[in-house]
Order: sequence, then C-alpha cells, then structure tokens
Amino acid sequence: MSTKEPLWTWVPEIRLNDLYFEKPYAEFKAFIADKYYVNYAEGTAFGDEEEPVTYESDSEGGFFVFGEKTHTFFRAQIWSNLYYKGQNLIGLTPKELKAVLDVDDLQKDKNNYCYDSRKLGATFWIENKIVEAISMS
Repeated sequence: MSTKEPLWTWVPEIRLNDLYFEKPYAEFKAFIADKYYVNYAEGTAFGDEEEPVTYESDSEGGFFVFGEKTHTFFRAQIWSNLYYKGQNLIGLTPKELKAVLDVDDLQKDKNNYCYDSRKLGATFWIENKIVEAISMS
C-alpha cells in the first residue's frame, strides 16, 4: 500500500504538495527544471516588492508563481488533477464540489464562470458545468 500523496494534493492556505504558500521553496531550481517561464504575473509585486515569476508545466497541468529572488511560493493554478482530502476536484459539478469542500462561503461570480472561497483562498473555474481548473494562494 502506497502512502505517497497524489500529484497535486492541496491543503488550503497551507500547501500544494511540498510547496508551502508564502514560504521560500528550497528545491526551486529542481522544481522549475522541466517547466517553462511565462510572464502571467509580471508587473504585480508581492510582499516587500518581491517580483513574481510564473512557470508553467503542460505535463503537470498547472502554473506556479514564485518570488523572483526569494523563491517564495505565492500561488498556483491546476487544471489536471487536484486532490483535496483524497478527492480529485477537477471534473466535479458545482453541487459535488460544494459537498466535498463543506464550506459556507463558496460564492458564484455574476457570470457563473467560477466559484470563490475566501476561507480556502481559492477560485474554482467552471466550464461545461464542471470544475476545469482551480486557482489557489
């Protein structure tokens, strides 16, 4: 029996696998070795004017934002598989998502494109009536 967490396992406002939100990532160079740089977050400073850098991975289905100098992990968006308490959230209907998350602050945007949760620090992107991607910080 394997006890290894699936890629990607999310603990809201704490971590995404071994990437801890708001913490420098010691294995940054190894992490980005198979990813490519994109400038989605360019021009938006974090914390003490830390410039963000974004790396994307098609094979892992996500993009990841770090501080340029400190390699602090700020946020991610996952569109492949994202596990929360052992359940993959990608592909769930909004009703199924609400049941799994069990939070009372899940709010739909006015265009029905996403649901936001301040408690979880996440946005759940809906397309074709299912969760297609999740942004978290």
